[in-house]
Amino acid sequence: MLRGGMAWNASKNGVNNGMTEYWKTAAAIKNGSILDINTRNKSYRPSVYFYGLHTFSNTKSLDYVFDGYYSRNDYDRLYNDDNVSFRSLVKEDYYYIKANANYSMAFSHRNRLTFSLYEFMRISDSEYIGTSAYNQNLHSSETILFADYSQRLGRFFFDINPGLSFLTYRLKGMRSIYHLTPRLQARATYRIDKVQQLQFMFALGNTYPRINTINNVEQQIDPIIILKGNSNMDNSILLNPRLSHTLNFNKFALQTGVSYFYQNHSIISDYYIRDGHLISTFRDDCIYHRPSADMSITYKPSGTLNMKLSGQWVKHLVRGGAEHRNLSAFSGTAMINYYVRDFSFGASIASPTRDLIDSQISRKTFWRYQLSAMWNHGNWAIEANANNLFMMKNNIVDELSASYYSFKQIDQSRSYNQYANLKIVYSFDYGKKTSKSPDYKHQNSESAILK
Repeated sequence: MLRGGMAWNASKNGVNNGMTEYWKTAAAIKNGSILDINTRNKSYRPSVYFYGLHTFSNTKSLDYVFDGYYSRNDYDRLYNDDNVSFRSLVKEDYYYIKANANYSMAFSHRNRLTFSLYEFMRISDSEYIGTSAYNQNLHSSETILFADYSQRLGRFFFDINPGLSFLTYRLKGMRSIYHLTPRLQARATYRIDKVQQLQFMFALGNTYPRINTINNVEQQIDPIIILKGNSNMDNSILLNPRLSHTLNFNKFALQTGVSYFYQNHSIISDYYIRDGHLISTFRDDCIYHRPSADMSITYKPSGTLNMKLSGQWVKHLVRGGAEHRNLSAFSGTAMINYYVRDFSFGASIASPTRDLIDSQISRKTFWRYQLSAMWNHGNWAIEANANNLFMMKNNIVDELSASYYSFKQIDQSRSYNQYANLKIVYSFDYGKKTSKSPDYKHQNSESAILK
């Protein structure tokens, strides 16, 4: 299967006739200034995707994927007040390649062995030509090799997937950085009886800092704040065990689970004072912990009606060089779906939530709900959604309190207030249908621009 595409995206955001007030700063600013901030993002992206499958016998096969794109990203931010203006104008050429090959062998004792090879490559070349001028070039590559073995023994099933990751990245004018890290994914399932099942999962992985943080760029965005990258951050180790229990009756299904997530060298924002300005940069000397517990119950009284209730408890803990963070949160969702002939109807509701963004920013959201209806017949489909009707003042509230900097931001996001949409779709059938090719998922363009 070969697929090509072209995507174009443009967005803008603006604050006009705003006003700022500053406290406890030695920078040369004037309170009460009339403020304008205009931000524009634009990108176009040609892409190519290829999937192939070779079956050598009933027990051996090879499949492979190539997924790549080129993205031209333009970023323009202009800050104006009564006294001064600051501009960040960046043009970036970004290249992304993902290649994957899997060789599978099935054996006669209900067991299987698969070898998988992944290659990820990212290249970014950015030209900063605003208030501060820089040329930034980043090359990164990660090669991952997995061996996956699975076996079923009566009521017991296990799947173990050990591997290695070799990661390298280099900034223009600096030495290359290398990391060789073990990987492991494991799953074990025990069927207690006809209605109960116990499952344990474990994952050990690694990740490197987000590409828009690894740079030597500085950008002054207003009279107070200077954004600064950090090119000396380490590879992160990720650990995630989970234990779950499933109970199935004729019309009910109950699932409960507990899990724990650990990350060292967690990347967070860091703030300090330099020459009367606030430097906003990044640091990696923190450890992030997230224990959680969840439960869901599904009820299916008939083939045309199903209902589901779910709830979750999460605790976020951040320890290390930055200020310690502790946040506990409960959340829940409910949904119902009804099907009759070519029609389907649904309703869902989500409770208010609290979250910790980037291991540091406390985020609070409010109630959301959705009503939906769909008609599907042959190649035609019509879908209507009504979201958060009669809700006009639902906001997303972000708060941060640090030694040298604190803020509270209220965002009136459309997704948390009333809106509706209508989609009419006609599908064209061409060629022979096959279940062998994987689902293709469109992904947004990445960028290494410091914003």
